[in-house]
Amino acid sequence: MSENFQKPDVSRAQLETLIKTYQETVKRIRKGDDSGVASDYDPDFDSKSVWFPRKAVEALFNDNDADGVRIYFGVHNADVIPTPYDDRLTVVLVATKLEDGRNVDQLKGDDDSNDNDDKDSNDDGEGGPGYGLNHGKLCPPYCE
Repeated sequence: MSENFQKPDVSRAQLETLIKTYQETVKRIRKGDDSGVASDYDPDFDSKSVWFPRKAVEALFNDNDADGVRIYFGVHNADVIPTPYDDRLTVVLVATKLEDGRNVDQLKGDDDSNDNDDKDSNDDGEGGPGYGLNHGKLCPPYCE
């Protein structure tokens, strides 16, 4: 680790600074806004955090025999995946595994088979091998 690289530990004060900087600098085009004008962070609408239950995160690791996690940023689109969080920033957690010196996503592709006879398949909405973790609780509206 480089001497100039910060340790991975983050204190509450550091987190608050990171959040404040994000809120002061993020600009976005709202879904359906054809004006092309980016708007500022809206604390009543824009995502501040995403919460996932421990059980779901542990299952992500266990189901994929993972040794790490990659976090992707995205924006919910109810036209593609039904969600009450349309047009809100989200994160998707994807299990990774070290393979040939690389942290490889353990994520099924669109062309991967969804054979219902597969003992590892899980169609009950609880994920399973090869699936990322999405749909955590967004703040807002669920800020605790």
